Amino acid sequence: MDYLKERNELRSAPIGAERRRHLSDITDSFLIEIFKSAVAKKDFHKVALIGVGGSGRQSMTLGSDLDLVLVHENGFKIDEIAQKIWYPIWDLGIKLDHSVRTPTQVRNMAAEDIAVVLGWLDARSIVGNSEFEKQISTAVLQDWRAFADKRLLELHEKVLERKEKFGELAQLIEPDLKESYGGLRDVTVLRSVAATWKSDIPKVVLDQVNEKLLDVRDALHTVLDKPSDKLIRQEQPVVAQKLGFSDADQLIRHVSSLARVIAHHSDVTWHRIKSAEKKSGLFKKLRTENRSPLADGVVLQDDYVVLARDAKTTEDATLGLRLAAAGAQSGYLISPHTLERLANELPTLNTPWPIEARDSFVSLLGSGRQLIPIWESIDFAGLINNWIPVWNRVRGCPQSSQVHSFTVDRHLLETAIHANKFTRDVSRPDLLLVGSLFHDIGKGGVKDHSDEGAEIIKDLAPKMGFEKQDCLILQGLVQHHLLLPETATTRDLEDPLTIKTVVDKVQTEDFLELLHALTLADALATGPMASSDWRQSLIGELVAKVKNELRGERIDKDPHLSKEKQELAKRKEDVIVEANQIDQGLSLTIVVEDRTGLLGLIAGVLSVHRLLVRSARTETINNKAVTTWRVTPEFGDAPNLSQIQESLRLALNGQLDVFEKLALRVQYLPQPVSVTASKILEIKGISNSATVIEVRAHDEPGFLSKIAHAISETGVDIQAAIVETLGSEVVDVFYVKEPNGEILSDKRCQELVQALDYACNHVPATI
Repeated sequence: MDYLKERNELRSAPIGAERRRHLSDITDSFLIEIFKSAVAKKDFHKVALIGVGGSGRQSMTLGSDLDLVLVHENGFKIDEIAQKIWYPIWDLGIKLDHSVRTPTQVRNMAAEDIAVVLGWLDARSIVGNSEFEKQISTAVLQDWRAFADKRLLELHEKVLERKEKFGELAQLIEPDLKESYGGLRDVTVLRSVAATWKSDIPKVVLDQVNEKLLDVRDALHTVLDKPSDKLIRQEQPVVAQKLGFSDADQLIRHVSSLARVIAHHSDVTWHRIKSAEKKSGLFKKLRTENRSPLADGVVLQDDYVVLARDAKTTEDATLGLRLAAAGAQSGYLISPHTLERLANELPTLNTPWPIEARDSFVSLLGSGRQLIPIWESIDFAGLINNWIPVWNRVRGCPQSSQVHSFTVDRHLLETAIHANKFTRDVSRPDLLLVGSLFHDIGKGGVKDHSDEGAEIIKDLAPKMGFEKQDCLILQGLVQHHLLLPETATTRDLEDPLTIKTVVDKVQTEDFLELLHALTLADALATGPMASSDWRQSLIGELVAKVKNELRGERIDKDPHLSKEKQELAKRKEDVIVEANQIDQGLSLTIVVEDRTGLLGLIAGVLSVHRLLVRSARTETINNKAVTTWRVTPEFGDAPNLSQIQESLRLALNGQLDVFEKLALRVQYLPQPVSVTASKILEIKGISNSATVIEVRAHDEPGFLSKIAHAISETGVDIQAAIVETLGSEVVDVFYVKEPNGEILSDKRCQELVQALDYACNHVPATI
């Protein structure tokens, strides 16, 4: 037969499974013809030509290698026969991956090399003694199952190495269709996992996705006329045309959607295997029964984040975001069953979002690298689409700029992840994280993406529950996210007009800091060209000049309480506790006689009663400390007011050690997987009567109690405090004095800063 002619004629055939099967059939005919010419008929039972990998699966494309193994009986002279089979293939210029083995050699090699196992799990006898293939495949499969516990861990390591090297198919602009994570290789891997009986896979779904991804690879090989699986930019328009897509962007979105399915099932499968590997016998039983609480309605069970038994999925619209944030912060994946329940049962979030929903969303963004698997899982379940429909425009969207490696959606997530490194450099980490996620949301349209993005966030931010001023800041971040790099690299920084132009747009030092942090995060998420030392030094120089030009002191909130609250200090009761129900929690007012360490003591009592402090203010008036708190119950309903009052009395009298109780409780709580180091700042110029210290840190149970305790341990009094919890980040401002009422000296201030730094960054959450 004229194999090359028949093979080339397939180029004009429609791309699809039928064409690949036809290619496999004519290839088999060609190989059978060669085999019969090389092997005497009397020796057919001693030799077999077996297809493995793609040749075994009959999924060859025009650029595929031929994966062949010539198996022979032990002692049979095979060298001359092998040459007669391999050389005709080489002569035609077809790439060949070949080997010559006995059945015993194959089995021994499979025991040493997982790649051999993966190939033989798809083996198919083409010509010769078919019993060889049955014998070897049975033996390899038996060994694979027998040693699965050990070998699956080895296979997972190889998957992670490949993921690191080739990236994730769903989020790359120029992906490798075979080797990138979520590509064709991972479908083969998942089939091999299923063959161990250690985990099920959705075979029908994966087979369908695999065929569609093979169509893309088939089109690429047809265009290139060579075996390359990297879908580079210059080939994308032609490949798109071959497959009937309108343009390259539509092709990349299609590839991304297919890869997301494969990657999702791969993530779930490997998590299930790793979790099962930790459990056996009694330990397994104990773990199954252990459900550790993570948040209200959310628990950890068997290394999965799942719903608590009493979770109200049909009533609690904020539950999905709360669960996602808890999973991301603790470093655990969400159970597939839980995701399915949430997708089917969660009601629509109210507009504007409740405070708890917005805080949970910020906490999710502040989780670091763990954001990616959690976001992908909830997006795969359709939850992102329900919460943020505008995300559809950027999901799988390619980038027009050559400096980008990721699709727009992954770039936005990467920017939010990198923004975590700079949350201590800004006074509003929540706005930095949200601005980072949406700074390029305008891409995928026809207008300038900064202008279009500003319009989108102008509409979206109020729906997410941000106040008017915060909405304007977010709009400004999106509108001007390119201002600093474009100005620094294209304008004369010595020209006063250049600096004035930037000053007019940023207006305040706080906004400048936010914009600078976003610029740095955006550059790191883009790639080396955008984050070069030269580029960043120019931006730093520009920021310094603009900051100097602003010359304005930072505008802080008034630390004084309302006159109504101040009047409570005149009452005679020893302990006053008042409460009002507010959206998503309680507003508490507590008035007691002031003393060193009081703020930490009250915060500790609230934590003991499982109340999460979202914000707090305190002011000392006539030796009475008046404190106001916005708190939310960690789990279930809020405690009775009389219980809080009684615990506070006991703690004040030394009959209740709240710090010991908190220390015991914290031992059993999951720790966050990614925490940016805390930063302690002295803020000058905003108070003439007190030293002002700002603490920027990651939240944790009893954090305010720990910090207030550290301040009192230095012998410093807290005159007033403004505490804000923004997602999982805290920005706490303390107005402090010496016990005699004097402002702290520079030396004492430095000692306090050092003590707080040590408490935040080196002391576990035990007080």
